[in-house]
Amino acid sequence: MSEVTTRTAARLELRDVAVAFGGVQALSGVSLVVEPGDVVGLIGPNGSGKTTLLDSISGIVAARRGSIHLDDVDLADYIAEERAGLGVVRSFQDCTLYPELSVQDTLMLCEDARRAVSVITTTLQLPWARRAERAKRQAVDEVIASFGLDRFRNHLTGHLSTGTRRVVDLASIVLARPRLLLLDEPTAGIAQREAEAFVPLLRKLHEVTGCTILLVEHDVPLTFELCPIVHVMQSGAVVASGNPADLRKDPRAIAAYLGASDEALSVTGPVGGLGLAGP
Repeated sequence: MSEVTTRTAARLELRDVAVAFGGVQALSGVSLVVEPGDVVGLIGPNGSGKTTLLDSISGIVAARRGSIHLDDVDLADYIAEERAGLGVVRSFQDCTLYPELSVQDTLMLCEDARRAVSVITTTLQLPWARRAERAKRQAVDEVIASFGLDRFRNHLTGHLSTGTRRVVDLASIVLARPRLLLLDEPTAGIAQREAEAFVPLLRKLHEVTGCTILLVEHDVPLTFELCPIVHVMQSGAVVASGNPADLRKDPRAIAAYLGASDEALSVTGPVGGLGLAGP
């Protein structure tokens, strides 16, 4: 995906970001930095503010206080669509696709949204329109090959397993050419066997896009394996930060979220190919 990698990874900096919903303080002064090209994890109990933090970065919710910078750009006056135009791409837990479309058509739709060609020029088969359509199909073919989706090319997404739909979602993210990718629990709702296989898939996504990634994930072993830096959130604040080895011994991290069984914190088992399958 040579075209994808031409976009430069973005630097993200949050300074004292606070978000409230009525009388509920969802975020209470979050400050953190994600350097260009890094893969950084966010973990914490339900209600700790992880998803709200992604929403505030992507522009879905407005911060009551603080600032969010993408490189040197203050995003305060940018709505969600404008932030997407700057390369901020946000995934969601429910992985909403078009169930009546095939995998290939779903990915072509992503390319059409990014590189629209007018109906008139397409109908008239003007040379540049034909070149644009060939480039779109090539991009879709490349991403299908990269994520091992060729045998599902003509399958309706509504007939795929949850795990395979999430792979299609990752492929569509690549086509969006992110500079900053906000991943919200990509393994939510899928079987443990498939969750374990997401480690190489997410590494592939990072390799192909070269983008900066902020990952929210409930699977602690997966997060620790993927992310050299992890932030632990509790009650709307970052209470501990560091590499996985240090966090395992950090009393603040243990008290906030890691005070689980040894089995829950052990490294995810052997990683194999994702069991891509139908229903």
